[in-house]
Amino acid sequence: MSDTTAAPDMFALTCPAPLRERARVVMGHGGGGAMSAELVEQVVLPGLGSAVPAALTDSAVLELGGARLAFSTDSFVVRPLFFPGGSIGDLAVNGTVNDLAMSGARPAFLSCGLILEEGVEIDTVSRVAEALGAAARAAGVRVVTGDTKVVEAGHGDGVYINTSGIGLVPAGVELDPRRVVPGDVVLVSGAIGAHGMAIMSERENLGFEADVVSDCAPLGGLVEAMLNVTPDLHVLRDPTRGGLAASLNEIAAASGCGVVVQQR
Repeated sequence: MSDTTAAPDMFALTCPAPLRERARVVMGHGGGGAMSAELVEQVVLPGLGSAVPAALTDSAVLELGGARLAFSTDSFVVRPLFFPGGSIGDLAVNGTVNDLAMSGARPAFLSCGLILEEGVEIDTVSRVAEALGAAARAAGVRVVTGDTKVVEAGHGDGVYINTSGIGLVPAGVELDPRRVVPGDVVLVSGAIGAHGMAIMSERENLGFEADVVSDCAPLGGLVEAMLNVTPDLHVLRDPTRGGLAASLNEIAAASGCGVVVQQR
């Protein structure tokens, strides 16, 4: 005797409780997509007394003493702490350095805050610090201030890192998604999904036949070279959380332009 049921009508399925209609934070709020944006725009910014900016960019560009400074901050959590092609230390430097570079800035200085879980091995902390220092030297930036906190065992995931960065924006550089106009071309500078797949492979022990390595790297030099050749670039993005789709959606929302993606 067998028990058979009719295949469900996939087009008739509905979600009884959309993730975004919750009274508590869920993992989707940290994914870098629509739910992350809603959390910031509807909860965080009103709490700060700040108006929602026309474009939520990777860094703020500030006028100070005649200079234009880019300022950015980011927090980093990843498991495992070390993965093919990098570590949380590399991410903590390159993530903030690249956020600055996306505004056209030349990254210069970083702060570093470490949140350590009770019980994490000192050797692990040392390896993270060494990776962080090496990444800073490779990116041409200096870590000039920082802080360390320890949380009770079970209230962290080994090591969390926050970095903030400052860079100088050259005169004449105006990178802003609101500058996007119909006819602009979307260019992707590298493979999509390499970093996420490298971490997934290590975490889940997937054992791919080919080596899958994170492409975590500082992009300041690449951006400077691009601006030297084409100074009138409209916008740059470093697709991290949320990936390429989230980045293109943010650009479309800020510019009012649709985006057609064609792989060539």
